[in-house]
Amino acid sequence: MRVVVAGGGVAGLYFTSQLLRLVPSASVYLVDPKPVHEFAIGIPIAIAGLVDFHNLLYPFERLKRITYVKATAAAVENRCIRTREGPPRLCGDYVVLAPGGLKLGSVEYWTVRGAEELLQEARRAGAIRFVVNELTPVIGFQEIAYSLKARFPEKEVSIHIVYIGDDYKFLLEPWREQASKIGIVINEEPPPPKRPGELHLSVPVLRPHPLATQLEVDPVTFETQFDRVFLIGDSSLVKLGLPPIGWGALWQASTLARALAQEATAGVFEVDAADWIAAGDRERFLRWLTYRMTAGTPLAHLKGLYDLWIGSVIRPLSGE
Repeated sequence: MRVVVAGGGVAGLYFTSQLLRLVPSASVYLVDPKPVHEFAIGIPIAIAGLVDFHNLLYPFERLKRITYVKATAAAVENRCIRTREGPPRLCGDYVVLAPGGLKLGSVEYWTVRGAEELLQEARRAGAIRFVVNELTPVIGFQEIAYSLKARFPEKEVSIHIVYIGDDYKFLLEPWREQASKIGIVINEEPPPPKRPGELHLSVPVLRPHPLATQLEVDPVTFETQFDRVFLIGDSSLVKLGLPPIGWGALWQASTLARALAQEATAGVFEVDAADWIAAGDRERFLRWLTYRMTAGTPLAHLKGLYDLWIGSVIRPLSGE
């Protein structure tokens, strides 16, 4: 069983770990232009000072159970991907595309380097204001705001939701109570005029990745119009009309890994409707996402997920 995975972010790496757990003999080729995996979900706890930023970076070359290919996936050709550099084509029995989403804006809080720069700016600011004025913003700004307030309780931190999609409002509503408890102000008005010493952050917009722009996605199997080529993660969720939340990407990765493992071992590709939590019911899926996002305080919840990621994903892929 040969699988080509394009994208070494949270969705791609979690899929890989789950597949190798179920099918240890599988050969996985992971294609990514960056030499390291960034555990983006853990960025808020690094901002809060619970872990060091460098502990969120894991070199792919240390993951002994995969074959890392340093290249950029440029296009899909049947069960192959074409790259801009490196091997011109990589083919497999299955191709799993997990390129993340295309994030457009001036703030880059979803990368370790960008988050470190944001933290340094926040240190110097007297007030920090997040401005949301996009239908599909890059989610995570609320956890970043929570982390900054936890680290700098003396600073004024506010979120101004001028415009946002209804699904995002649904997901953020239960979080408001947690935010208000530590003093974060959330309203639906534009921020006040910027004063000297204030940091105003326009939350970027998220679009499907260029690799995924022309792809269609089956809502149950995540298979594209190309046979045995699948799309998971942020771009997949956006195309399915669902908020691109980390928990949604993990759910897709786990579901697909189980389905491919079943086909490899039993010869049957089947996604149980019970596994697909949405099961055609968007409201149920959104309620599940809300629960996952709000169970426990954000920082304690993310720290637990970080510890689990190290123990259940990174170490097994490293051969430990």
